[in-house]
Amino acid sequence: MAPHRQPAKRLLVAPVLLLAGILAVVITVPRVTDRPAAPLEQLAGLPDVVDADDRQCRRERNGSEPAASPMPVTGARVTSAMMVACPAAFDGRRVRYAGELVGDLLHRDGGAWVLVNDDDYALRYGPLPAHREYRGTNSGLSVWLPTDLLDDITGLGRPNQRGDLVVLDGHVRRTDPDDGGGLSLRADTLQIIRPAQPLTEPLDRPQAILAAASLLAAGVLWTRRERASP
Repeated sequence: MAPHRQPAKRLLVAPVLLLAGILAVVITVPRVTDRPAAPLEQLAGLPDVVDADDRQCRRERNGSEPAASPMPVTGARVTSAMMVACPAAFDGRRVRYAGELVGDLLHRDGGAWVLVNDDDYALRYGPLPAHREYRGTNSGLSVWLPTDLLDDITGLGRPNQRGDLVVLDGHVRRTDPDDGGGLSLRADTLQIIRPAQPLTEPLDRPQAILAAASLLAAGVLWTRRERASP
């Protein structure tokens, strides 16, 4: 039995070593791949963010509900992070919000819901993996668009496309029953400051070489295993 066990052991060890090698390369390749630094976009028509001092959020002494000071009408925009951090400060208020339309339009009677992201990938650097500027996670807001605003949309963000970058005016709802009780923006105006753009990702040579080498190694191991089978 011993002479037959040794080849079997080698056949078991080889795939393990191959998988370990592939894992090491997968971890290493993104770190050494030469991806260009993302240019910082200068978007004409993008309003400045409202001064944080103009909006204060604090807890009442009983710790139950946050209270907010009145927010002046300045024409500056608010961010999804501001609204998520203190929804009571914006509940029922008319605000200006900007971001990229992404995903799909969820049509309902009288309009459609859409996700509008305002993170750095949407407003400043563009989507990964076309560059190496890692700027945290995606963030955005659920927005209701009435039917008369839908015709202006040229495209939504997808893996092969950047969506319309828009400036929206509307009222915030802290708990919108039509959105499952979530935080939402009921927009009544929409201005496109950059229409949808197609994305073309260049060939990643190191990853292509890795894929070819892995396929070749798998073929060699499979052939050896077939030959060793009785």
